[in-house]
Parts: sequence; structure tokens; C-alpha cells
Amino acid sequence: MDKYSLRDYYLWKLQGDLVYVLDIDGNIAGVIDIVENNDSLLIDMLARNILVKAEKVGSRLLDFAEYLAKIKGKKLIKLEALDTAIEFYKKMGYKEVYKRFDKEWGLLTVMEKKIEKYVIKPAY
Repeated sequence: MDKYSLRDYYLWKLQGDLVYVLDIDGNIAGVIDIVENNDSLLIDMLARNILVKAEKVGSRLLDFAEYLAKIKGKKLIKLEALDTAIEFYKKMGYKEVYKRFDKEWGLLTVMEKKIEKYVIKPAY
């Protein structure tokens, strides 16, 4: 979370992004910025606050994004990962699609995960 401020996330939200925070005891432990497309969600930013002691921040935010995709009827979640995060995303079920170079971030690995349809089962 050191590259962007809360002001940046607020501005992205005003532009139509879906921005969510993970609050742990009144502290922002992590932030996820999601862009909604026709049949998919793009995780534009997932950031963990290293100043807040909390476990599984990234996993919890990704789980939330996958739940959101299911209830919105999306078929896919896409993201661009830095080299330091590729293994984390693979453990979460994301597959490498291709690599691309970004002027600001350098080499990024485009990854995606297919989302199973959200089905509500009767309680009886």
C-alpha cells in the first residue's frame, strides 16, 4: 500500500472501480480495487498493509473477489501479477496466461481463474 494513498483508491472508486478494504480492529489491513467487465472482474490492485499484523489478508481479499464474481454471474477473474506474487496467485488457483511489460511496474504476468456458477441450493 506504499505506492498509492487512500486518496488514490477514493478517486478510482469515483471512476467506477469497486474498491473494498479489509478492516482489522479499526485498521486497514488491505485494499482490493476491482474493475467490472461484461463477463469478468479485473483485480486492478491488491495491496496489504504491512503495518497491520494480520494473517491471510491477500487470501481473504481474493476470496471476497471470487464471491463477488459468483454473485454477479462473472465467468472469470483476471489480474496482472508482479514476479513476487505469482506463486501466491498460483496457490489460490490462478493460471498464467501471458507476460507483458508495463512502463511503471516492469514485467507483469497476466493470470486468470475461471469462476464456478453461484448456485443457491434449497435448504430442504
